[in-house]
Amino acid sequence: MNLKPSQKNAWINIGGVLCILLTGILIFRIDVILLLILSMIYLAIVGKTQGMPLSDFIQGMKDGCSQAFIGLLFFLLIGALIGVWMQAGTVPALVYYGLDILSPRYFLVSSFVICAIVSTVIGTSWGTVGTVGIAIMGIATASGIQIPMPVIAGSIVSGSWFGDKMSPVSDCTVLSATACGTDIYRHIYSMCYTTLPASGISLVLFFLVNQYYAQDLVLNDAAIAPLKATLGELYQINFWVLLPPILLVILCVLKVDAVVSLLSAIGAGILVSVFVQNNSVTLAFDAVMNGVSVDTSVEAVNVLLNRGGIYSMMPTFLLGFTALCLGGALERTRALHVVLESITKKTQSVAALVTTTMVSCFMGNAVFGDTYLTLVLNANLYRETYEEKGLDLAVLSRTVEEATTMSTPLIPWTAASAFVVGALGIPTVEYLPFAFLNLVIPVVSLIAAFTGFGILRSQPSHEGAEAS
Repeated sequence: MNLKPSQKNAWINIGGVLCILLTGILIFRIDVILLLILSMIYLAIVGKTQGMPLSDFIQGMKDGCSQAFIGLLFFLLIGALIGVWMQAGTVPALVYYGLDILSPRYFLVSSFVICAIVSTVIGTSWGTVGTVGIAIMGIATASGIQIPMPVIAGSIVSGSWFGDKMSPVSDCTVLSATACGTDIYRHIYSMCYTTLPASGISLVLFFLVNQYYAQDLVLNDAAIAPLKATLGELYQINFWVLLPPILLVILCVLKVDAVVSLLSAIGAGILVSVFVQNNSVTLAFDAVMNGVSVDTSVEAVNVLLNRGGIYSMMPTFLLGFTALCLGGALERTRALHVVLESITKKTQSVAALVTTTMVSCFMGNAVFGDTYLTLVLNANLYRETYEEKGLDLAVLSRTVEEATTMSTPLIPWTAASAFVVGALGIPTVEYLPFAFLNLVIPVVSLIAAFTGFGILRSQPSHEGAEAS
């Protein structure tokens, strides 16, 4: 029988874990995966002294992983998808055609839209920033567009994190849904209530800022030519290479099981790689495992193509796995529930609960500097309370993701922020004011919570059904 610990023991459990993570991350700079393992060892030892059998603790770890098994599987499928789509010419074609719609008068709007489309298709903000984002910054520099680079970087970050939040093949989207115990399509449906209005507001802001800086400029096509020419030499760029993402979109709209959708998109990518790009079957399956590796004279092309494969996702898979183990262990000790009760005593309304969740998630991101850990811990922390208030768990998953995924690139000491700075060459504090989508979404989410807009209620007799 799994009884709740005393208030004192609960804080010993939680406080110890926080001390290990904080000390390891901020002082000793130890890899977060090792810190998660150390935290589990600490919890096991303390739990034993508090009368919790080791078998119960291990069962909690198993439960944490089993509840998010599909999410863990997704990490591997996403890596395979990116690898084979790179080899099939699908992602290169998206960049190739996307660059054609860039216009100085609507440069920021175009930048946001292109990055949003690519990140939604490939499901990774980092991949979008490191490919399309770099290309856009290069075009802006070569063309002499009179828009400050931090503003352009802000549009790239906004568009890139749109897909990281909304794509059914994004690891953050999948982890948010699975950690909170909701269906991924239900999760995305719930996020539409806040993300679509926030995106509209962001587009208007980017348009107004663009008009202020550049109205009648002409784009230097010579800046785009080397990139497009190299892609054209390496791949057959035509309609057929776009069939895999079209198929994925259709399956997602039809709400086909996400695993089936991904496997179908991977299969389509293999077929395109073999029959359109004339690669061997062996080479196509090698891309599934190892991704793509090319060496051209255009560095932007190298950055774009050299990625993907199941092996590339193993660090992320391992981090997600250990974080879920820790989350399951904390769930088993019931320490989170005791701490939550003391925190949420004054959060009687739904608006107060959503606000508390968002603050907790943002603080977790700021403290730990790790999105996955913050997602899992807060999902476990608030899940029972949302259920008690009759809220659909998709509201929890939406709130958790909006406060974690979207704030990650805005916190200077996170890995995501460091990646953006390294890729685009713009300090976090400079592009932060112009990452409009990342800044607007939390505000829209809070407004929705206080007005009741998009606050879905649980449907216990029809799990996973659509909201009425």
